Amino acid sequence: MLKLIRNTQYNNMTFLNNRDKTICFTGHRTEKFLDNILMSRDVTLTSVKTLLTLMTADAYDRGARYFITGMARGVDLWAGELLMYMQRFLPDVHIIAAVPHPNHEYSFHSNEKELLLAIGNAADAVICISEKYTKWCFLSRNDYMLNHSSAVLGLLHSNEGGTAYTIKKAAAKSISRRIIDVRDYNRMIPMLERFPEICRLTLPSQQYAFWEKNPRLLYQCGLFCED
Repeated sequence: MLKLIRNTQYNNMTFLNNRDKTICFTGHRTEKFLDNILMSRDVTLTSVKTLLTLMTADAYDRGARYFITGMARGVDLWAGELLMYMQRFLPDVHIIAAVPHPNHEYSFHSNEKELLLAIGNAADAVICISEKYTKWCFLSRNDYMLNHSSAVLGLLHSNEGGTAYTIKKAAAKSISRRIIDVRDYNRMIPMLERFPEICRLTLPSQQYAFWEKNPRLLYQCGLFCED
């Protein structure tokens, strides 16, 4: 049976010496993205996951090889699932799992827990940030990711919580921020009207194939903000 936290002797810590090739993710949990009055649940989730794929593949093209996920529900798990797919044909893709506390996996259920454990198993390293749960351990996890990354990829649906904290902290540290705000419906809706197939891209393989056909879409649609 898979366990999330592994013996540290099995962690490959190469990423610590390759900060210029390391990026981390930040983004809201699933339910935040579903607070959407203009798009259905399925359209929202497939759109967000496809945008995340476009951002991640773009980061790889720009030299990123180590990807730190905070292993939370939503963006973190979606990123991990995508990276596991990319590892099939890009052997230099490395997953680093930054886990806030030792009992993190027990808050997950069914399919999400299976995905969490699979990502941990595929990761080069699983880093447990706090020895026990504290009210600060999630922010400490975010700090750890920023301290070892040259850029942060973010998907936003509100200006609150750990995602907002991470982006503000990245700005204070002069860490590159590559952000998409999915509340920008004036750009989201025209993009979906132009590329209606996005609404049917449910698998990482489909989303990545879409990126291969449209590698510049992030820049063309105007959703992508880089600081």
